[in-house]
Parts: sequence; C-alpha cells; structure tokens
Amino acid sequence: MSLKETYFGNLENVKKMDPGAVIIDVTRRAGSVLSPSWTLLNAYKVKKIDWDGYISGFMREMDNPECKSEMRRIWELARTKDVYLVCFERVGNCHRFLLVDMIKGLMLDDACRRVNKPVIARSDLVKASYDTIAKALRLEA
Repeated sequence: MSLKETYFGNLENVKKMDPGAVIIDVTRRAGSVLSPSWTLLNAYKVKKIDWDGYISGFMREMDNPECKSEMRRIWELARTKDVYLVCFERVGNCHRFLLVDMIKGLMLDDACRRVNKPVIARSDLVKASYDTIAKALRLEA
C-alpha cells in the first residue's frame, strides 16, 4: 500500500479511483497536529519568509512527540492501505508534500532498524513504499 497526497478539489477523483483509501485531513481547520501554525503559514503567505524558511519552521513545529506519534500512526495505516493526506493547496509548495517525505523518512528509519542496518541517507528510497524499502535493505544486507 502507499502514502500519497492530494487537495480537496481532487478528492472526488481520488474516491472514485481508490474507493478503499483512507483520507486524512491535515489542515489546521480540522485540528490536525500535522498542520502548520497560523503564524508560520501567514508569514509565508505575506512573504515574510521564503519556502526554505517555511520548510525549516515547519520541521521545527513537527519535531515533538505528539506530531511524531501521529506520523507513525499514518505510517502504520499506509503499510496496509492507500492513505491520502489532504489539504487546500492544489500543487506546488504545501506542507502535505513535506509530511509525505517526513513520514516516509520514518518508514525508512523503521525498515533500517528491522533489518539491523544503520539509518543512511537514501533519497531513492524516500519516494518508495514500505515494502520496497524493506526489500531493498534486505538485498543489501
């Protein structure tokens, strides 16, 4: 299964193409702990910070036990189901893309631990599914 992202305007298409998918609203409106703070989001929207500043700020905001626990919950779901993170932005710079990469990073970390390999930077595996990551690491062992 897999972890994906989409925006609300595309949600009906996702539901038709992948009717069994789990949809997770990662917006502040929904109360998601995985959404950026209003302060960070507004600073980016009014151009007080650029995209790199937004990424740094968002990663700092996500670096806490509550957020990491929610990311792990989503990762566990994505091991057995197609999971879509959803928010308002259509394409381009959006926190849901960052979340997908962060959660897949946790998947990579876990897969490395399961096969007793050190966690290494493998950008090719960040985009992969959990099964692909585990298989690649087993082959390298």
